[in-house]
Amino acid sequence: MGLYRMDTLLRQARSQKIALGAFECWDSINIQGIAKASAACKTPVIFQATPMEYEPMGGPAALTNMVQFYVEKYGIDAALHLDHGGTLEQVEDCARNGFTSVMLDASAACFEENVRLSAAAAEIAHAANISLEAELGHVTGGDGGEDADSALTVPAEVVEFVRRTKVDCLAVSIGTVHGEYRGKPELHLDLLAEIASLVDTPLVLHGGSGTPIDQLHKAIKLGITKINICTDIHKAFLAGIAEAQATLTPSLAGNFYRPAAAKMTAKTEEMIRLFSTEVK
Repeated sequence: MGLYRMDTLLRQARSQKIALGAFECWDSINIQGIAKASAACKTPVIFQATPMEYEPMGGPAALTNMVQFYVEKYGIDAALHLDHGGTLEQVEDCARNGFTSVMLDASAACFEENVRLSAAAAEIAHAANISLEAELGHVTGGDGGEDADSALTVPAEVVEFVRRTKVDCLAVSIGTVHGEYRGKPELHLDLLAEIASLVDTPLVLHGGSGTPIDQLHKAIKLGITKINICTDIHKAFLAGIAEAQATLTPSLAGNFYRPAAAKMTAKTEEMIRLFSTEVK
């Protein structure tokens, strides 16, 4: 029980031929829901947040305290991860305040700049004995005008990137998008297979929400060990809010948010079970 380096949990997951869910955190209700789902599934989980999510909670230290409380309350194994850190200062801040993993996302930059920034972030992370995730290729946004295929990971760059940056976990772009898909999801599984054959680094899939589970299972079989989920659990939370607005009074906040908590927890548990079902 406790918080561990994310790469440690991901290597364990890979040995079991499963992937761990990495779920976005925005308040204590959903953090508790993630912890409850992890305990129900008896499976480790990744709590993660971007700066825009943890700042309204009071900053990285506040998020760390909340996560640690629920990790201990429910007796689970977990990691606390900075998702899409945009600056080295954010990486340092999270490393200093108890996160067990950080991401420096320079994937929109050119290859050399991505290498430079990711290597610098790795030095910060390793000095704090935590893991670093970086992204090669660029997973685009589902609500933008970009083509999801326009920034796929280039296999020829993977070995050099991992060698020069010393990253512990590598997010790859194989056709997923952040947010909601504008068309039919179709992962480039042949590309993933080639990448997985080149490096031993745990591989991460951003944009798991809305991706067909059969494709996710194939990706897990090929080496994906972490799948990021935000939109799916947030939509479940909002569905609970809509139910509360139709049936409950907002004057009793403790009751009003129960449907949202229940629906989000159930969705999180569903995703954990899907990812932790061994793929034959």
